[in-house]
Amino acid sequence: MEPSSDKKDPKIPPSQRAPGELGPEEREFWASDEDEPQENDELEGGLEDEDYDPLDDDLDEEMTPEGVSAEPAPASEKATPPLVPDPDSESFLPSFTRKEVLWLGALGVAVLGVIIYSVSLFFGAINTSTPDQVDFPVKGDNLVIREIETYWRKPNRETDLGVRLSAKFIPAADIELKQSGSGALRFFFENPEGDRVGDSVTLAFSGGSFDKSGSETASFNGTSGLVDIGDYNDYLSEKVHLWYLIAMEGPGLRAKGSEFKEILRMRISPKRR
Repeated sequence: MEPSSDKKDPKIPPSQRAPGELGPEEREFWASDEDEPQENDELEGGLEDEDYDPLDDDLDEEMTPEGVSAEPAPASEKATPPLVPDPDSESFLPSFTRKEVLWLGALGVAVLGVIIYSVSLFFGAINTSTPDQVDFPVKGDNLVIREIETYWRKPNRETDLGVRLSAKFIPAADIELKQSGSGALRFFFENPEGDRVGDSVTLAFSGGSFDKSGSETASFNGTSGLVDIGDYNDYLSEKVHLWYLIAMEGPGLRAKGSEFKEILRMRISPKRR
């Protein structure tokens, strides 16, 4: 005989049976259990109530306007950083009033004037140019002198014959002829006191060249000069009177002194070689 479906299956727990399969006592028991609140539910609800703040809803509404998505905007829609001003644009340059422009211009002119004055004082104290006041070429009776360059140098005791032992610097010169006949040039060196010091130098010329060198150029020097390097420094800064070179033309080497005639007088340059 088959078991009836109305009979309870002891293997199935009452909680999983259909309502029709439960007896009156079982239905009343399970109904009472469902109505009682669960401790876990109370705890979860309490936690939810404690963490909940109604102001959060208001903040969310204020920060998220209607019709705007709360999702972050794509990179292309983000605000671009401010552009750096173009240096070439007029807005980049500071604006000055007319009074400020005039004041800056006057200040620049004053600074430039001070610089020019300082440079002129510097180069004026140290004269590096040839201080002769002779307009070359210089014409004599039998020759034309193209150029004479004067300077100072240390004496060479082996080649400079007759130079005083006390002389530390001696005057010297290079001369160049432009054209000539026959004759002689005699040179003297004069100190600042106007005295002719050292030995004179006589050079014969003919046919546009000097007999001794066989060229249109020649070099010569004095046999006396400055006795101390400090004297040369004073001469360089023109703190003392200058030395002079005197050139005289005569008919020949054996001519008398009275037959020579002065054709130029020039200052010795402070340049040194």
